[in-house]
Amino acid sequence: MSTQFPERPDTADSFDQSLFRHVVGHFASGVTVITTNADGTLFGTTASAVTSLSMEPPMMLACLNRSSATHAAIVDAGRFAINILAIDQGTLASHFGRKGDDKFASVEYSLSPRGLPLLDGALATIECLVSEMATGGTHTVFLGSVQHASSREGEPLAYYRGRFDALEHSSELSVYEQTRDWVLRRRTPLGETLDPAFLAREFACDPAAVYNALVRLVAENVVTAGEDGGCTPTPLTAELVDNLYDARASIEAGVLAEYLESASDERIAPIVAQAEALIARSPQTSEELDDFLEANLEFHCSIVSLADSRQLVAHFRQLSIATVWRETYRSDVWRDRTGHPLIPQIAAALTIRDAAGARALVRQQVDFVKQSAKQMIQEHGGAL
Repeated sequence: MSTQFPERPDTADSFDQSLFRHVVGHFASGVTVITTNADGTLFGTTASAVTSLSMEPPMMLACLNRSSATHAAIVDAGRFAINILAIDQGTLASHFGRKGDDKFASVEYSLSPRGLPLLDGALATIECLVSEMATGGTHTVFLGSVQHASSREGEPLAYYRGRFDALEHSSELSVYEQTRDWVLRRRTPLGETLDPAFLAREFACDPAAVYNALVRLVAENVVTAGEDGGCTPTPLTAELVDNLYDARASIEAGVLAEYLESASDERIAPIVAQAEALIARSPQTSEELDDFLEANLEFHCSIVSLADSRQLVAHFRQLSIATVWRETYRSDVWRDRTGHPLIPQIAAALTIRDAAGARALVRQQVDFVKQSAKQMIQEHGGAL
């Protein structure tokens, strides 16, 4: 039974939801697919708010949005299975993370003796009977009594800041991303040396992790190593813009040429949905521009992910310098540059599997962005 507390004046309604989403994204969590069987119909949804609750008796806790069809099915069935995903099942996490009628039509699974669908290749599965339910905000907390559990050797999939990755990489990735963000936001001005010890204190990490991040950033041309061993932010010039964006265009065009024609509707539909969400955006502040540019990056990363290569997506992401544009925000410049027609055209080409057309549009968009970037650089004296 859940305890009800009196409503307080400082409720979540007054808290910035976008800030909350950004902050909680720094919590690395495992990735699961919650499945159930309601009168012979199978349901499943991706969830990360899952944890063990008790050892005696064995119990699990899982939080699901009440708008989810799987939520309603669990309420009806009174039982659910937790499928803990392995590192190579990021595509499966994305598949069950979107709405759809029959999510099991294109995945491999088996029914347990208790009638619950268990996903093939999962790192572990835990079958539960619902013993209690509690509500909080938009979600229901299901407390499940464990009926059966099994596991295998392998590496777990983790969810961190909106991306799937290996669990042990999360800490290293966090320091790298914080260092890269610091540099691109010019928190250490151009011409000044980056202080690893100071950054380590800022990020509450080991200085060695910052040194490793700086080595990566030197390879990406985001920072420059001096003869004395110190590193300074690399000025963003028109030449560097050409190199970075041309490399991104080559990767994306190559993936489209090789993988688009054979891509399933299940792979393309969420990418098109990302495009539609981008089209609806109209940034009016520097923060909104930052969010738009991040969403645009995720859209193109999703296209690159058609190659099913985490390394390729990671390399593509490393070529992004979108963060720096937030510091150049001026509505009279950016308003005309975010609402261009190329994104819906790319989405249309993806839908009909027009690889040649999609490649041409991607290159056209890159040229469009480079022109905008060079204008920003020119207005800042030739370097940014």
